[in-house]
Amino acid sequence: MQDKSFKEIISSIQKKELSPVDLTTYYLDRIGKLNPTLNAFLTVVSDEASKQAKQAEEEICKGRYRGPLHGIPFAAKDIINTANIRTTNGSRKYNTFIPDQDAFCINKMREAGAILVGKTNTHQYAAASTTINVHYGTTKNPHDLKKISGGSSGGSAAAVAANLIPVALGSDTGGSIRTPSSLCGIVGLKPTYGAISLRGVFPNSPSIDHMGPMCESVLSTALTYRVLEGYDPLDTKSVQCKPINLDNLEKSISGFKIALCPDLYENQEIDSDVYTKYMETIKILSDLNVEVKEIRFEEVKLIQNLFYDIAGPEFTKVHKKQYDEEPETFDPDVRKRMDWSVKVGIEAYQKAMDDKVRMARLLEETLKDFDALISPATPFTAPLIEDLKAMINGVGYDYTVNIHRQFFSPYNVTGMPSIVLPTGKDKNNMPTSIQIVGKRWCENTILQIAYNIERNIVYNKTINM
Repeated sequence: MQDKSFKEIISSIQKKELSPVDLTTYYLDRIGKLNPTLNAFLTVVSDEASKQAKQAEEEICKGRYRGPLHGIPFAAKDIINTANIRTTNGSRKYNTFIPDQDAFCINKMREAGAILVGKTNTHQYAAASTTINVHYGTTKNPHDLKKISGGSSGGSAAAVAANLIPVALGSDTGGSIRTPSSLCGIVGLKPTYGAISLRGVFPNSPSIDHMGPMCESVLSTALTYRVLEGYDPLDTKSVQCKPINLDNLEKSISGFKIALCPDLYENQEIDSDVYTKYMETIKILSDLNVEVKEIRFEEVKLIQNLFYDIAGPEFTKVHKKQYDEEPETFDPDVRKRMDWSVKVGIEAYQKAMDDKVRMARLLEETLKDFDALISPATPFTAPLIEDLKAMINGVGYDYTVNIHRQFFSPYNVTGMPSIVLPTGKDKNNMPTSIQIVGKRWCENTILQIAYNIERNIVYNKTINM
C-alpha cells in the first residue's frame, strides 16, 4: 500500500480491485503501531471506521460510487466537532466533551464517502505553533522524533507525513496548516476566506480563521478541497462562489507569470538549505517556461501588524471568561498569548479591520498581472523539541517568537489562498518547502502550479518508520 500513489488507490477502489475495508485496516494498523511514538492521534475510532469502510465497500460493489474520496480514510484536527466522538480542542477543559453534531466540513467528507478514523493532536485551542500540549503530550516530527511537528495542526501533519492517513483536516489562523505542513514535508492548503464553512470548528480569530486539507500530494489536496468547499447558509462567514474546476490541474503552466516579493516577509533571512531548494524550484518554473519576476510591496509593516491587532481582540472574546476565572487552565504559551491579546484596544481593532480590506485590495492589485506569488514557506526546518531553536545559517533563533509567521499571516488577513508543498530536504534530512499564493477564488491556479512543481521535483520522501 505504501508504494501506491493516491491516484492508484482511487482507481483501484473504483475498479473494485481494492477494498475500502482493507485500506482502512492498513491505516488503522499503522496508527496502532506508530501513534504511541508520534502522538499524532488523540482519539482513534477503529470500530466506527471499520463499519464505515464496510458500508463504502457495499455501496461501491452495488455501483453507487460517490467519487474520488469514497472509501478513503481521513483524520480531523481535534478542534473540529465530530458527532458522538470526543473533541478536546486541545484542552483538558474539554476532555470529556462529545458533540452531538458533526461540523459542516465533516458532513461534507462523509457525504463524499470518506471514512473518519480519528482526531489529531493540536496546540491548546489551536493557539500556537509547536503542538507541544501540556494536556495531551507532544506530537513528534516523523522525519526526526526529536523535533517538533509544528502547529497548531501538528497532529494532522505528522499523521499524513508518517503515512498513518492520506488526508487530514486542519485549521489556519496565522499559518496553522502551512507551518506544520512545511516542517513535516506534506501539502497543505489554506483556501480563500469563506470557501470552507467554519461551522462546528472551535473559533480562534473568526475573521481570519480558515479550514483546509493537509495531504500527501497535490492531487489528494485538490480532490479534498473540491469536497470541502461550498456555501453554508448557517455560517455567516461562508461565501457563495463558483465550485472549483480541476480540469486544468495536470495541464502545462507554460506562459504563466509568477511574482517574488521578499518585502512581504520583511526580507527575513532564509537558511541556506531552504533557500537553495527555493531557488531550484524557481529554476524548475523557468524550465517550464514560466516568467518569474521580483516585485515590491511598500505597505509591509502595516500588513504584518494586522494579524496581532485582529487576532488579539477576537481571541480575547473567545477566552476572556476562562482567562479571568481560571487562568491556570491555559498552557503557558497560550496564557502568554492571552496576556498580550487582552491589551489590544477596540480602536486598534477597528482600524485593523478597515486596513484589512484596504490591504486585501492593494495586494490583489499588486498581483493583477501575475498568476501567483511564490515564497519560501518556513525559513528554516523543524526545530528540536528540547530547545525550540530555529536554526538559520548556524544561528539559533527562538521559534516561539514566530519569526515564520510573517510568511503566512498576510494571507490570513487578506483572505487569499495559499498552498505549501515540499521541495526536498536539508543536510539533516529534514523537509524544506515553498508557498504559492493566489488571488482570491483562484485555488485552481495555485493547485495547477503546485502540481507542475511537484511532478518535477525528485527527492527521497521515505520516512524510516
